[in-house]
Amino acid sequence: MSQTDKARIYGALKGAGVKFPKHYREYSEAELQAAYDKLQESQSLAASIVKAVVENPQPMPERHQPVAAVSGTDPDAAAFFGLKVEPIETMSTMPPVRHADPSELAGARLNTQRLDEPLRRDPETGRDWFQEEVRKPATPKPRGRRVLRYRDPGAVTQTVKDGDYTETFEIAGDPVNAREQEVKITLPSYQVGIYKDPRFPFKVVCYNGNEGFDLQEVQGYYGGAELVPPSVKRKYVENVLCYDIRSVVAAINQEFRDLQLARRI
Repeated sequence: MSQTDKARIYGALKGAGVKFPKHYREYSEAELQAAYDKLQESQSLAASIVKAVVENPQPMPERHQPVAAVSGTDPDAAAFFGLKVEPIETMSTMPPVRHADPSELAGARLNTQRLDEPLRRDPETGRDWFQEEVRKPATPKPRGRRVLRYRDPGAVTQTVKDGDYTETFEIAGDPVNAREQEVKITLPSYQVGIYKDPRFPFKVVCYNGNEGFDLQEVQGYYGGAELVPPSVKRKYVENVLCYDIRSVVAAINQEFRDLQLARRI
């Protein structure tokens, strides 16, 4: 299974309301596939039970009588047909509604948050934020640091002599005697913001009032970078290459008008 398949199955499970106690990267492909298969079986079983009850109606069971237990069934439908629903761990796919955190550190969520998983929803604009905008401080301030720990087995030098030639090789040492090592990486002092506005079909990259559409999403909409209309302009939002919002909207509207005139829509 490729990483694309793993991400697709993970997204399908989240869309079905499954709550994951661990992070995405901590699940193997086999675990996600087994969970997806179990969800499919549960939904299939629920559908078959409801279909059987509808086609063969029976008197509603008394409260003290045992009833069928089905996971993943709509509670209202289950109550109507006398089915008992076993609660499963679910979560809302909606991001938490809150304002931006002023103490957010640039780069602090790197490798800890999936790029397609929103952090929060702005209660005033309804925007789903995928990355907070952190501007450069006016005065020097302490920056965060990422600490990566690993076990270093060291290196062992081996010398091989062949006639008049002598070669020296370095190979990995004994893993049993490996030492704990650390790599410290200083986080950037700023980062662009990324949000999804309900008015637009693409993510918006923003920084200090400058905004642009996500490069990959616009190219995916047109089917590739070569198929993007020449009238659509590119621009930089700080250090991120994007597409100009006005030119993208104008190109899509012009294409829509052309299709209307050609009576194709």
